[in-house]
Amino acid sequence: MTRRLRRVKSARRRNSTDDASPSFTRDSDEDAVRRAIRAALEAKVVKTKCPAVLRLVFHDAGTYLESAKDGGMNASVRYELNRPESFGLKRGLNVVKSAYDALDGTAAEGKVSFADMISCAGAYAVEFTGGPSFMERVPLGRIDADAADPENRMPEQTLSGKDMREHFARSGINTRDMVALAGAHTIGGKGFGDAYTFDNAYYVTLVADPWHKPNMTKDEAAMAEHIGLPSDQYMREDAESMKWIKRYANDQDAFFTDFVDAYLRLTRLGADFA
Repeated sequence: MTRRLRRVKSARRRNSTDDASPSFTRDSDEDAVRRAIRAALEAKVVKTKCPAVLRLVFHDAGTYLESAKDGGMNASVRYELNRPESFGLKRGLNVVKSAYDALDGTAAEGKVSFADMISCAGAYAVEFTGGPSFMERVPLGRIDADAADPENRMPEQTLSGKDMREHFARSGINTRDMVALAGAHTIGGKGFGDAYTFDNAYYVTLVADPWHKPNMTKDEAAMAEHIGLPSDQYMREDAESMKWIKRYANDQDAFFTDFVDAYLRLTRLGADFA
């Protein structure tokens, strides 16, 4: 059973745009907590589990609806595993729980929520697979939910590029952030480069458009069907999205910079901070 943290009531509800983190009595206190989180993740996360860990972040944060001001990054994903869109999430959840339990007896015990650990684990998965290192920038202090978030908040895999943009806009996520976050598909065996290397291969593949290559053989056509999701193909057909896809295909550093910014905003969506 997951530890229940002591909740400290904050003076106000901090919204998704705040760069919030808990108050530590000394800078060295936070340093010790951060070191404990990193040590636990290094001990428990293996490279082959990184795609599942990163996917867990998107499913936890992806329930946020700006108009309702509910859902978001609150560890409610633990109570949503029976939903169709949650198939396979347990693989990532088990890894994060193992790392979270490893905080017992460390400087981080009682100071890190499960939502914090999911957020940090996703950032670590990006770093571990060769992406940017930014885990220490992930704010801490989220309050965990004790029930599932509302249903039917995750985007369908068959949405058009325009529909996908509109869906994410309802969560307060703009087109640039949406396209940057989609780059997480570069890991996980979806056919975008190496399954365990976080790079800009996702965008390079989208620009190359392997689904409509002229004069394809039967085998090439069959292989193309296994690359990505329908929404990946549809996103490249959307002019607004394609501007960012081309930018990231040509400039991996720009992708890394924008991904980090988008990720940090994503993991604050709907979060209450103690």
